[in-house]
Amino acid sequence: MKTRNQDKLFHWLIWAARIGILLLMIAVALSLDSAGTARHQTDVRHQWQERLDELSLRLQSTILQNIQTVWGLAANVAVQPDIDEQRFRELASVIFRLAPELRNIGLAPDFVIRHIYPLEGNESALGLDLTAKSLSPEQIRRMLVNRQVVYSGPIDLVQGGQGLAGRIPIFESQTGEFWGVTSVILDLDRLYHTAGLVPFADDMTFGLSTSEDPADRAAMFLGTEPATWHNPVTTSLNMPGTRWTLFAEPDTGWPNHPESPLLVRGLLTLMVLLVTSGTFWLTSLMLKDRKMQRRFKGLFELAPIGIGLYSAHRGELLQANRAFERSFGKAAQSLDYFDNAFDQDGKLRTAGPGIRDTLKKNFRFSGLEGYFPNPEQQMVPVMLQGLQLDSHDSESVIWLITEDISEQKKVDRLKSEFISTVSHELRTPLTSISGSLGLLANNAAGELPESASRLAQIAYRNSRQLTMLINDLLDIEKLAAGKMPFKLGDHTLPELVRECVENIEPFARERQVQIHTGELAGATVRVDRQRFDQAATNLLSNAIKFSPEGASVEVFTEQQGDRIRLCVRDYGEGVPQGFREQIFQKFSQADGSDRRAKGGTGLGLAITRELMANMNGKVDYRSTPGEGALFWLELPAASLVMRDQAD
Repeated sequence: MKTRNQDKLFHWLIWAARIGILLLMIAVALSLDSAGTARHQTDVRHQWQERLDELSLRLQSTILQNIQTVWGLAANVAVQPDIDEQRFRELASVIFRLAPELRNIGLAPDFVIRHIYPLEGNESALGLDLTAKSLSPEQIRRMLVNRQVVYSGPIDLVQGGQGLAGRIPIFESQTGEFWGVTSVILDLDRLYHTAGLVPFADDMTFGLSTSEDPADRAAMFLGTEPATWHNPVTTSLNMPGTRWTLFAEPDTGWPNHPESPLLVRGLLTLMVLLVTSGTFWLTSLMLKDRKMQRRFKGLFELAPIGIGLYSAHRGELLQANRAFERSFGKAAQSLDYFDNAFDQDGKLRTAGPGIRDTLKKNFRFSGLEGYFPNPEQQMVPVMLQGLQLDSHDSESVIWLITEDISEQKKVDRLKSEFISTVSHELRTPLTSISGSLGLLANNAAGELPESASRLAQIAYRNSRQLTMLINDLLDIEKLAAGKMPFKLGDHTLPELVRECVENIEPFARERQVQIHTGELAGATVRVDRQRFDQAATNLLSNAIKFSPEGASVEVFTEQQGDRIRLCVRDYGEGVPQGFREQIFQKFSQADGSDRRAKGGTGLGLAITRELMANMNGKVDYRSTPGEGALFWLELPAASLVMRDQAD
């Protein structure tokens, strides 16, 4: 009942999560749509601001160009303050040709206009006191103190239209005293056309005002003013004495949707559908996973092999099934318990890499064997397999699988005893048979007919091969039982290699394979000469056996720190990728039919591994299928001098 209620609650939570994700994605889509609209509005406003700034810059540039042209007249008057009418007209006519936006130019000594060009239509301006109407006290002070142009405008002109007045102060160059001003009237209509303000753009609502408030209609003196402004972009034209503000906005108003609304909103809709569909799919997987967990829990509890779940960092037992508890009781509460394995005689093994250290190099291991006490303190052989699962959001764990292999050990022991007994019983008569066949094959008992001699040779060769098989079986059993004696001594590696190569040469010639001896290190190694020769011969024999006719086998050394490798390279088919874990085991053979055709017992590499282990060395290889293999024997070097040894 409790489990059923938990399942019902879990289903409710799943549906609540699905609905929550759907609502959340709709909210996210609406937020992204709003953000896209705001970003698009910002981009459009930025474009319009740049456009308005460009108009403002062109208008200001046109005004300054005209005023700068008139500065020449002011400079001339500063040098010749007693300028007459004729000279004034000559200079003014030149300026008018250069500045077509001018309406008139006047000279006003002491702020009273005495000269004006053109005179026609401007007669009423003669004798006008600029301080009375045109210039404020602040503007006069700015001219006298800052010696800069002062602007007024827009002003309504008597001749019609509007103008912009500029007053250029003149100071006598010799005395520095204030002389008066040059009065300049610019035609605003011409300025607007030259600056490109008019004719107005079809897509733009534009306004030019003396106020910063677009709603101040009285201050607006140019533009296509709408009934109501909707947050227009603005820029200011600051001129000494006056300030103009430009306003602009699109005729159609600012956008109220993102750029490419159909595409953006279609993608947002697709995103909502995909995420919602993904949520439904993931939650469906969660429901299935929960079912699988319930089934797995049953398998975990009822499994006939022991399963323990440990913390990868603390090494503490988190959970164990019944078989695990039956095997170890409460003794295996820490993962370190399995680092103290015993051998079959009840002796503690030499400490090696622990389980956690092993899993740091590789996330899984298998095939580790050892004897451990059961709850009754009886030593039981156990095979260990482990797997580490790392997690970023929770504690990493180690799955440890333990299997009682007492029956397997018993069978192996019976098999070994049987093989040993049979091998011993066969070796004596086989030696006698082989010797007799050798005498017959070599005509020691008299000349045999050719057909009989050929049969004797075949029988003798097969008897030798059978003798080698029996010797291999006896060697592997002695090594496994620790009964093979080793007489370690210091020997030079090149001498050992030459002896092995010389012994294997007849076999290589028979197979039509050449052996090339490359660079050999003049190293001294501590080995049993006979056992090292057996290990090296096994590698050379395999290399020759798996090389095609006419190929070569290379023998050379490599230095690995304070260790030396004797390497044997062949150029055959190489070792299959899936065969690495079995290659050094007893009776192991590659699965390919071409390799089965090569013959052999599958004991050579297993014997080599045991021989090297007893001489503090190791054997290993690397291979690329189809490109051959490189096997090596690795030993600690007592001394090392490099030299070349060419075949």
